[in-house]
Amino acid sequence: MIGSNNAMLDIAQALASHAAEAQRVAAHNIAQADTPGFKARSVEAFAAAYAAGREAPRVGVDRTAAADPNGNTVSVEAQVLALADARGQHDLGLAIWDKTLGLYKAALGRIR
Repeated sequence: MIGSNNAMLDIAQALASHAAEAQRVAAHNIAQADTPGFKARSVEAFAAAYAAGREAPRVGVDRTAAADPNGNTVSVEAQVLALADARGQHDLGLAIWDKTLGLYKAALGRIR
């Protein structure tokens, strides 16, 4: 939706999509928490992805994660925090969407 005539709706949609991808990556990381040698993945920051005009954020290996003795780099605690952050971003995206549509309705005199 990037490039439509409404920047606020573009931002809201992009933020919600970014949050969904971040949640998917964190859930996959948690599912692989006991897999030997699995490298945790992370999603680039929303601001970087949006500024670059990407529809979907880049996903890559999390180079900041420390490895367990079996080579796995997933920290369940870090992934739970990533899920909470994604939830907040998703809620923010939906709130922006809702408020923007509310402004349109008010401008058109259709508030109910």
